[in-house]
Amino acid sequence: MSWRELRRAVAGQVPVFPVADAYESGVVPIRFSGWPASWQNPAYPALDQDIEADVVVVGAGLVGASLALHLAECGVRAVVLEADQPGSGASGRNAGHVQPYLGSFAPLRAHADQGRRFVDHFIQHRDIVFELCRKYGLEADAVKSGMVDAACRRHAALEDKVKRWKAFGYEVDLVGREQLKELLGTGAYSHGIHWREGGRVNPYLFTNGMIAAAVRLGARVHGNSAVVACERSGSQWRVRAAGGSVRAQQVVICTNGHAGNGFFPELARTQFPLVACGMATRPLPQAVLDIVNPGRVTLMQYPAGLYPLVIDGRNRLITATIPGAGRAQRAEDYFAYFLRYLHRTYPQLRDARIEPESYWTGMTANSSSLYEAAYPKLYRVADGVLALMNFGSWGNVMGPMMGANLAQALASDRPQDFLLPLETPQAVRFPGLFETKIRRVLIPAARWADRLDLV
Repeated sequence: MSWRELRRAVAGQVPVFPVADAYESGVVPIRFSGWPASWQNPAYPALDQDIEADVVVVGAGLVGASLALHLAECGVRAVVLEADQPGSGASGRNAGHVQPYLGSFAPLRAHADQGRRFVDHFIQHRDIVFELCRKYGLEADAVKSGMVDAACRRHAALEDKVKRWKAFGYEVDLVGREQLKELLGTGAYSHGIHWREGGRVNPYLFTNGMIAAAVRLGARVHGNSAVVACERSGSQWRVRAAGGSVRAQQVVICTNGHAGNGFFPELARTQFPLVACGMATRPLPQAVLDIVNPGRVTLMQYPAGLYPLVIDGRNRLITATIPGAGRAQRAEDYFAYFLRYLHRTYPQLRDARIEPESYWTGMTANSSSLYEAAYPKLYRVADGVLALMNFGSWGNVMGPMMGANLAQALASDRPQDFLLPLETPQAVRFPGLFETKIRRVLIPAARWADRLDLV
């Protein structure tokens, strides 16, 4: 969608949906996202008959796509039911980061082994995005370009992080102003971490690539097939959509937040929702590309991370942020904030032509009100029904990783191999408080601190 069309939609001149509500809910059509292109939009047919499978996967995002792919690898008959089309939810709307490390170890202490298996597995498979793209020839703009956490002053937490992950065998170093200037093209930052692992990916193409690979291996995928019921059928389950049903022994729910679903509604109460917005510029002129981020790393500003940044394979700047309360539809405001950051960080760009191309929102489902502690959850909803969900902002790596683990454990009938503890869904307390705190207090304060160089 062009920026002009977007402005018309935001102004309410395109009567497709109630625009402000759609932006606030993160459900604007996926064409608003900067990741898909018109020639790359697949269309999987709706379910129109009653069929059978070994496993029904509900949801075709990063998690469900990986689960289906790895089930198909193991020879398991998998059917995927998606309410829209693959990658149309949170998986096609995130910032495109491939983060090779964990934000916090504290939540893992609740695991029976204090999280040792989880950490070992994460370290061993931290390149899963790039490995899957190589293995299946996925054209997902996945580049192992490395990452930089850049700060305006020294932080002990950065130093501790480097020590910890170096001990795990990571290629990561503390860097100073000169090295950061060489990597980022700016002298605005004096301290940072250079991760030589990780990088970027187009999450929409990655999700659709995994789905296409799953289909080639025998999985069946049905789009526009919202699940309306999941009911017992003898010793099995019958998962019904409007046009047909799938009968299977095992059901795995991989929905983002499970909002609006009438089957197993308790799952929608297990998370803290948070709306985020993303922006993409038009392809940059070479003069700008020579200045901004010459190292082509994925950039995070520490500690606030207001404007995470990648330059994608189409030479566009991609960033994301959290919109103000009740203002998620105000695309021009957030692009102006971002442009102000660019001009301050790269003063030589003040006269450069940097134009917006697209703006979108999406909803994250966080398992914790503490951002760094929002690990995914594996729920036992009923006998034969699992839910792998609540991935928050860590889906690009965690999604395919946890989907693969669950698929292999189910295929071998070894539930003891689940990396996540099997939990009963529990309603969180005050689910809206997290979003209120972030959007009304922390992000506005971070924007002021960033503007006044107080970070």
